[in-house]
Amino acid sequence: MQEWEGYTCDDFPFTDFPPGARVLDVGCGDGGQLRALRAAGCVAVGVDPDANTVNVLRGEGLDVHRGVAEALPVAPSSFDGLVCKVVLPYCDERKAILEWSRVLKPGAAVRACYHGAGYYLRYLVEGGARGRRVYAMRCLVNTWTYAVSGHRLPGWLGDTIYQSRRRLARWYAAAGLKVESERAGKAYASWPVFVYHVLRYQGRQTP
Repeated sequence: MQEWEGYTCDDFPFTDFPPGARVLDVGCGDGGQLRALRAAGCVAVGVDPDANTVNVLRGEGLDVHRGVAEALPVAPSSFDGLVCKVVLPYCDERKAILEWSRVLKPGAAVRACYHGAGYYLRYLVEGGARGRRVYAMRCLVNTWTYAVSGHRLPGWLGDTIYQSRRRLARWYAAAGLKVESERAGKAYASWPVFVYHVLRYQGRQTP
């Protein structure tokens, strides 16, 4: 099937930070976002769990650290901004969002993108290959299980979830983050496929 043309917001401004801002890219992958941030005048730092990816990007002179979204290997309150592009579906979303609040300075901006339920529904209906349909079904069931029980399915069955506005709102509140704007591409069967948020870190609330 045609992949995601029309479903993504290709003009969403992931690099819209002030020149000189220190910005963390969580799950930097091939480094494309790091290069774009540097071209925009930012001090870009990346984190990725894959050792080979980290070594390749370091060989290009990029500042990249090996680590996971739930335990970022960077100092507290050390970033003016953060980018996270479709990483939360593959990690513990609550822990990852709480990590954002640990590493950000008050007033810092977050620019993030997530998978909505429509992403996996489209795979289920139009995915073609049986493997894609099975993957989509287990992701949907895993998310519903997590939403009801707070626990994922065991092992590889529980490796992926989609994000919902309700759960994100809960984690944002706990992390001291406020949604400044939201965008979404074309929906599938009335369900969001990709959701884009601009957030502002206001500081964690102390009990």
